[in-house]
Amino acid sequence: MGVTISGMTGAGSIRHNNRSFSAANVDRSRTEQNIVFCNEDLKQVYHMVFDEALAAYNAKKTKTRDKIPDYYEHIRQSKQEKLFHEAIFQIGNMSDCGCGTPDGERAAAALKDFAESFAERNPHLRVFNMVLHMDEATPHLHVDFIPVATEQSRGLSTRVSMKQALKQQGFVGVGRKQTEWAAWMEREKEALTEIAQRHDFEIISLGTNRPHMDLPQFKEAAARLEAVQQQTAAVEREVAELERQRDALKGTVRLLKEADRVNAPLHDIQPEKTLTGAVKGVTVDQVEQLKKMALRSVTDRHKVQELTEENTRLRSQVPSMKKRLEEAQRQQRLEQENRRLRDENYYLQSELQEERSFTERLRPLLEKARELLPDPEIGQQQEQQQHQRGMGGMEL
Repeated sequence: MGVTISGMTGAGSIRHNNRSFSAANVDRSRTEQNIVFCNEDLKQVYHMVFDEALAAYNAKKTKTRDKIPDYYEHIRQSKQEKLFHEAIFQIGNMSDCGCGTPDGERAAAALKDFAESFAERNPHLRVFNMVLHMDEATPHLHVDFIPVATEQSRGLSTRVSMKQALKQQGFVGVGRKQTEWAAWMEREKEALTEIAQRHDFEIISLGTNRPHMDLPQFKEAAARLEAVQQQTAAVEREVAELERQRDALKGTVRLLKEADRVNAPLHDIQPEKTLTGAVKGVTVDQVEQLKKMALRSVTDRHKVQELTEENTRLRSQVPSMKKRLEEAQRQQRLEQENRRLRDENYYLQSELQEERSFTERLRPLLEKARELLPDPEIGQQQEQQQHQRGMGGMEL
């Protein structure tokens, strides 16, 4: 049976990641199996990365109020940027890659390879804390990082910006749903998929209304997505060619206008017939110029006619090409939205499974507590009997 690849945004609890405290679903007996790839102090990393750019920025400011005394505090109080971001990656779930199982060990090995190659793929995401958890239901990797944008013209030359950092890595957002983060996350999941396959995992995708898609359905969906992407690329190339030809036509028209300005006006040439029928007042150069102008006029007229016809033909194709491009983009957005919904469904089911597991572990303790604690109804009956005996004594 295949397994899933998942990636999600984490809450960014560094104390939880490093087990300064443990939640109810953590098995403390397995905490020593966790792998800590790095654990640096966030404030110190900020000084290491941004102090030089901060000094250069402040040196340009003449007023004290315009200077930034502490970049860490500046970002902490910012409403636009966060101090850091967290992503969580996982292979499979507790039913197929649970901790302590052979498949869970293979998943952990693949996540380890993924973690060790993370910095190479992401030069603008400065990781300061990265932990592979082996003491919960399923092995999973927490990656905490600062998005570092360099060579910036606004603010610090090196500054915190998720949008710009991911843009420098080649990820550009398209609308509100397909953001830079979503595009980056898809790339990271693809990288994790390749690594998992090298560890002999068969990777499938989640469905929207059930835990898993079977492999033939997954392959069919992947083929459809690839076809849509190829169609989109083909239409984009056609549109680019149309724009290139349109620009070429504009250039030709501009040359014709320039030629008209350069040519001598015809009314400047005033021929006069003599008594013998010869032409007076026209030089040899003017005659040659008239010949060239006539030839050029015929050539240019044919060229303009050809370009006009070609432009008309191309313009007639633009609406259908645009329609095909819009349809291809719509299909691609639907596939991306389906993947996002499948991922959300998986996480919800994973959380539900962990809650059920915790409840099952808690059930024996509750049963034991009921055995040890007195039954409230029996205690109430004993109190009533004692009370009645006391009342009986008073009557006597």
